[in-house]
Amino acid sequence: MTASTDHAAMTVPEILLMLRAPGAGWLATLLTALDEAQRDPDFDVRHRRVLAQLATEQGLPNAVVDAARRRTAAFEIELELATATSRQAGAA
Repeated sequence: MTASTDHAAMTVPEILLMLRAPGAGWLATLLTALDEAQRDPDFDVRHRRVLAQLATEQGLPNAVVDAARRRTAAFEIELELATATSRQAGAA
């Protein structure tokens, strides 16, 4: 599936208004994660293509969701270890 070109891109004020809605928690979370990813040099053009492709789909394949959850859990562990190492280095 590809993104529909029937709809004009939303403006920044329109997106800001959407983020004020009570049900916009997930949108805010996804935008925050995307901002962080874009700051990471490892988030390259291939990742951007995959994200764009999956964002236009009506649903995500279960295998992709399961693999993403496993990778997220591993990433959280990596972050916790990095934080613990940083604290230990600061305490020394």
